[in-house]
Amino acid sequence: MNIFSTPMKRASMALLAVSGFAALPQAWAVGTIASTSIDNRATVSYSVGAVPQTPIESSPAGNATPGTGNGLNTSFVVDNRIDLTVTELSGGVTITSPGAVGAVTAFRVTNTGNAAQAYQLTAAQLVGGAVFGNTDNTQVTDPLAVFVDANDNEVYDPADTATSISTLAADADVVVFVVANVPLTVTNGQFASVRLTAATAVNNTPGTLATETTGAESPTVVDTVFGDGAGAGDAARDAAFGADDQYAVQSAALSIAKASTVISDPFNGTTNPKAIPGAIVEYSITMTNTGTVGASGVTILDPIPTNTVFAVGQYNTGASDVRITVNATDTFCVAEAGGTDTNSDGCVRTGGGALQISTPASAAVAAGAANAVTVRFRVTIS
Repeated sequence: MNIFSTPMKRASMALLAVSGFAALPQAWAVGTIASTSIDNRATVSYSVGAVPQTPIESSPAGNATPGTGNGLNTSFVVDNRIDLTVTELSGGVTITSPGAVGAVTAFRVTNTGNAAQAYQLTAAQLVGGAVFGNTDNTQVTDPLAVFVDANDNEVYDPADTATSISTLAADADVVVFVVANVPLTVTNGQFASVRLTAATAVNNTPGTLATETTGAESPTVVDTVFGDGAGAGDAARDAAFGADDQYAVQSAALSIAKASTVISDPFNGTTNPKAIPGAIVEYSITMTNTGTVGASGVTILDPIPTNTVFAVGQYNTGASDVRITVNATDTFCVAEAGGTDTNSDGCVRTGGGALQISTPASAAVAAGAANAVTVRFRVTIS
């Protein structure tokens, strides 16, 4: 709604013989700031019998006294146009992972009205529907937390504690964060959509929503008019605006395969050996990551089977006990007995008789079939 839409306001701007306009204040995004007084008075000059008479100034109640200063301004105050937008800040999905704590999506709330406003902030999860072309198919944890950027750095940090906007000047904006925890049960490639809605409230009292003025225009009272457009999940001219963002879950997806191969036996050697007592059997554990990100801190714990004995010095010309292959590149480590990794290579046999392989020997499994990791070790059948 244009702030000069009423007949009185149009007439006051259309007088041909006017003087003494008050200086207009600074122009904001949608015009003159609310509560500004628009003042003017007309001056009428005339003659009687070809003799110029003293001019008469206008007055709201009518003025018949000639002379400068005898009239009064015709005035009205500019009304409050409530208008706002909420936009998702990054322009794309927010990457997160299963089990993430404090995953952050960010929005920008902009006051496009002509007066300072307060805003209630509400975050909600969506069920179904698409954001950025991705269908919502999982949920983050409730309740969602909402925080206002306190230092304008557009980064969520401990200083951001306010959960509503108490005052936002006309033509100003502020970043708002929606913070959620991601369940450990979500899987790679799932999407969780969230919506932030800002609802205009009485200034400095975000707990009380703004109301629109009904009835006739009053030239001395700042009326309130809703002029906002429709956002996500809200209608036009409801003094609220919503926008959507989306968490995109990206995770490692490990597939673990284990195989055994008889390497030799006491009678056949390496020619068609059989799994008889005294035979050496090689285990191979292959880890393939079909996810979108690498798996870090990978640790393998494999109990040495009953009726077998861990075979030492089987690789690297007898210097190593475990062979680790990544895309045809071999590394080796020594699996000391007793649970003490004396050379810190990440390989050790625990006191319980299990082979443990961890960082740095098996630090990560990168995504993609070419990055499959195969760990080999050997045992002797008792």
